[in-house]
Amino acid sequence: MHKIKENSILASVIIPTYGSRLDYLEDAIASVQAQELQNGFEIIVVDNSFDGVIRSMVDTVKKNNSSNKKQITYVHEPKMGLINARHAGARKASGEVLVYIDDDVITPEGWLNAMLEPFMDQDVACVGGKILPKWEAEVPDWFSNFNKGYLSLLDLGDNRKEVKNATLWGCNLAVRRSLLFSLGGFHPDGVGERKLIWFRGNGECGLEKKILDIGFKLIYEPEAWLYHRIPESRLKPEYFFWRFLTQGIDDSYEYQRGLRKSRKNLYYLRLIKEIVLSYLRATKTLCKLILRKGNVIKLRAEIQYWHGKSQHLIRSIISPRLRKHIFRNIYL
Repeated sequence: MHKIKENSILASVIIPTYGSRLDYLEDAIASVQAQELQNGFEIIVVDNSFDGVIRSMVDTVKKNNSSNKKQITYVHEPKMGLINARHAGARKASGEVLVYIDDDVITPEGWLNAMLEPFMDQDVACVGGKILPKWEAEVPDWFSNFNKGYLSLLDLGDNRKEVKNATLWGCNLAVRRSLLFSLGGFHPDGVGERKLIWFRGNGECGLEKKILDIGFKLIYEPEAWLYHRIPESRLKPEYFFWRFLTQGIDDSYEYQRGLRKSRKNLYYLRLIKEIVLSYLRATKTLCKLILRKGNVIKLRAEIQYWHGKSQHLIRSIISPRLRKHIFRNIYL
């Protein structure tokens, strides 16, 4: 454990929201408002719903907490997708460090100061904090078969450390604003509309890899911990089937980004090979499921993973629009 120093970094806390968890969002805002910083900070709520349903709630929060000096700014970003909400918040922000959280987290006292303190080192570009679960239902026995990262939980220990791979999650993440813009922003991430699911990508991990590529530091800061609320709906098998499907899409996106410099014919050949391998792995997993050689829920989730990856690869071959989306240099 180390002593957290008071810092003078200007910060903007950005909370993207889709509008389906108003009670969670209100709790998240309240927990951020309770933070104290020497220079103060701003809170930006980015409403990523079509009709701007969050505005009235944010106005009510501001009215009911008029004595609180933290500035709350409302931004409506109607273009669907977490990447669009994150970037809308970045464009509106005035802080030199952008601190991103999800609308279903609760931050404890001292969280924000701890998140910003590593940025006193000018070589630090990005900081991620520990993410602990706030279970809202009994955890099923079968959950032990899954990596907690599928619930965006993170615990790399109790000591600050530099990480050498993209392991920091976007629900508790801070990045220098200047670097975010110079690197072209986040990569695509979750999309509220399911018909746009194929336009997902590797999200904050894509940004973190770009940061590592130019020689800046990623820091895990355990003192900047928060609670991530895990409702009963995320402790059902159906959630993990969906989560594994989307992970397959994300991994297909990342795989294809790695082929950007390949010749056109070679690119298609590699995609076809990867499609065949994905189907073979899905078939192998299906055989295990039929023979009950492993946890049934985990095996069904793995089949969804291979389905998501193979379908995204196939759609990339068919759709010029999707290929263009995958290979964009700048998303911001």
